[in-house]
Order: sequence, then structure tokens, then C-alpha cells
Amino acid sequence: MPLTTEELKLLKDVVSLPTAPFCEFHVQAFVREWAAENGFALEQDKAGNLLLTYKGRGRAPKNPWVLQAHMDHPGFELISRRGRTVQAWFRGGVNETYFPAARMQFFPTPGNPAGGTVETAKRDKASGFLKCRIKLDEAVPLEPGTPGMWELPAWKKRGHRLALRVVDDLCGVTSILLTLKRLKDAGATRKVCGLLTRAEEVGFVGAIAAAKNQLIDPAYPVLGIEASREMPNARMGRGAVVRVGDASTVFDPELTSNLRKTARALHLEDQALNYVDALMPGGSCESTGLALLGYRTCAVCLPLGNYHNMGKSQIEPENIDLRDFESMVSLLAAVTQTKPNASNTAALKKRILENHRKRAPLL
Repeated sequence: MPLTTEELKLLKDVVSLPTAPFCEFHVQAFVREWAAENGFALEQDKAGNLLLTYKGRGRAPKNPWVLQAHMDHPGFELISRRGRTVQAWFRGGVNETYFPAARMQFFPTPGNPAGGTVETAKRDKASGFLKCRIKLDEAVPLEPGTPGMWELPAWKKRGHRLALRVVDDLCGVTSILLTLKRLKDAGATRKVCGLLTRAEEVGFVGAIAAAKNQLIDPAYPVLGIEASREMPNARMGRGAVVRVGDASTVFDPELTSNLRKTARALHLEDQALNYVDALMPGGSCESTGLALLGYRTCAVCLPLGNYHNMGKSQIEPENIDLRDFESMVSLLAAVTQTKPNASNTAALKKRILENHRKRAPLL
């Protein structure tokens, strides 16, 4: 289902928000306001993770689906400023070769973005983060804790291709908001939750905190939503990805089977909705972290170009195909209205055993 004009505006608004690990407050504020305007319950744990809930129109299922995405993206956090010289952390996976002379911006609240040029970036042994020296264009006042991002256009749309300052994972955040709104507008029966976490880019810190704070019940199945570096079998424009696993592990077979079954049914109904099944080893995601803590997890993702803004030789916008995003949102809306274990494995088991009964005497 193509995005409406209103839905496309929401996507543009969210991906234009500044964010960085531990500096997600612009995204948090936007989501709180959106939830209040659209009538969704919202909880926040002591770590700042957010939980949105669509209550459904029917009897509450025992274990509702949880859609999960993270609110951060690799970025800067200001430490101190003296004149035009700024010291800042950079947190997240970007190769150090991209930093010298790279352009970036700080985003004060309130105020206009303040541009600067990265002069040095050195790894801090204690924290593992990069400590950067940045020369501002002007000696504007900036407070410690101000987030910074690469100086890139927040939004550029050309045909089906989107070039964005942030795809990973503000597109995931938007997909959850769109899914919950579509379900509410359609009067969907089943309850669905949306978990938005902090500081994923530095080791799933927010997601682990959400689990420890019991923001979500360990019995609830979690569907992680990400953008992952495109692979030969998962190219931009060929469809949203039912992510079988990541660089660290594979996900729950029953939940993944349900995702595959739902995706195939959607494609049969609408040939414009395309999906591929793939192991996406370009990185590890929060579905792995939560699985290690005992949650049943599965995942979907968008094939991503210029992962973490790393172009061939310089910082560039991240790229996705809008049709992949549209397919992903349709899949999220559909699968969350199924029972988590409603896959085809029971039927497959029945067929295998029946075949064995007929042919075992030939052994």
C-alpha cells in the first residue's frame, strides 16, 4: 500500500529530527506529542525507552506482538566549547578515515544548527568512543550534551529513491508509528505494542535496559525493525527483507516462518508488495540482544545504501527505496494481527510425517 501524503509527511518529519546515542530527546519529544495527538497510550522507563500501545478492538491477546526500533543514529555529543573550538564525542560505527575535514552540525534547543569541520578524531581507550576536535564556523553558544550530526540534507526524494541524513533507525521508528495509526484507523482487533529504544548504536544499551526494567513482558514476541547494509540477495528496490538473522545469530524459527507466510500472502494479493528472505550479516541488531535475554525475536529490515553514512570515500546520505519501506509497513500491519505462532510449520510437519508413513516400509 503506497504511503498517503500525510504518511509521507510523517516520514519526512521523523527522519529530519536530530539524534545521536544518548541524545535522543528530539525524537522522544516528537513521539510523546504524536502519541497524545493520536490517542495512543505511552509509557517510559527510567532509561528513557518508550512503549506505545494500540489496545485493539477485541479481546486482548495473551502475548501481543511488540514492534521494536531504536531512536539513535551514529552521531556527536558536545563535551565543551572554547571560542570556535569544540570537543565532542562521536558514538557509533563509522570508520575513522571519514572524519578528517568532514562537515557536521550541532543542533541546539532552541536555535539554528551550528556548522563545523572535524579537525581530529581519536579513539578514547576508556570508553571506546571517538573524541573529536571540531572548528565551528562561528563562535555560537552551545551547551554540553548538544547533539551533532553530519552536515547532510535531511530529506531528498527522487522517484522511489530516498536519500536521507538518517535512515537507520528513524525509518524504523516511523514504520511503527505508521503501523499503529493504520491499525487504529482500520479498527484492528489485536493489541500491538511499539518499543522505541535508546543507544542501540553502542551495543543495544537501551534495549537491554528496557528488558531489565521489565518495560515489556518476556512472554511477548518482539519483531525488530532495522535498516541493514544491502547484500547481493537483498538489494534496494527488490523488497523489504524478512531477516532470518544478523551477523551474530539467527532468530526464532516459528516467528520467522510466520513473517514469511504473511509476506507471501501479501504479495499474492498485491504484486507491488515485494519481499525477500535473507540473512543480513552487515551488523548485529537488538533482536539478538533481546534473544540473549530470553525473548523470542524475529526481524525485518530495509536494504540500505551508504550504511552509517559511509559512502565510497566520504560521508554521504543513507539511501533506501520507498517501495521497500511501503512493503515493510504493510507487512507489519498484517503480521501483528496474526497469532505469533500462526506459521506453516504445523502443516509442514504433518506432510513430512505422512510422507514418512507411506514410504518408511521401503527403507
